[in-house]
Amino acid sequence: MSWNVYLHKKKWMDDEIEVGNHTYNVAPMYSKAMGITISDLDGKKCNEVIPLLRKGILEMEANPAMYKAMNPKNGWGNYESALKFLEEIYNKCLDNSKYKIEVC
Repeated sequence: MSWNVYLHKKKWMDDEIEVGNHTYNVAPMYSKAMGITISDLDGKKCNEVIPLLRKGILEMEANPAMYKAMNPKNGWGNYESALKFLEEIYNKCLDNSKYKIEVC
């Protein structure tokens, strides 16, 4: 299973920006870094979560050994890919701060 993340300004598909997808297996990393997982971003406005996303990025960058120790044992996802995905969401939100996040 994975998260598919999109940004929407309106409810029409032509306003959709695809951020990407990533495996649920790294959810514990996000919970540790931000206190929430990607699923919890659903329906939030980008400008509301930018500080939280930045906090998560900084936390993960500051403690790579701790987060690498959380790499899923099944090999689906890892610290590097989890951090990259969080950075992708953050950057898309920065560029589209009035959009809402959709996680499915």
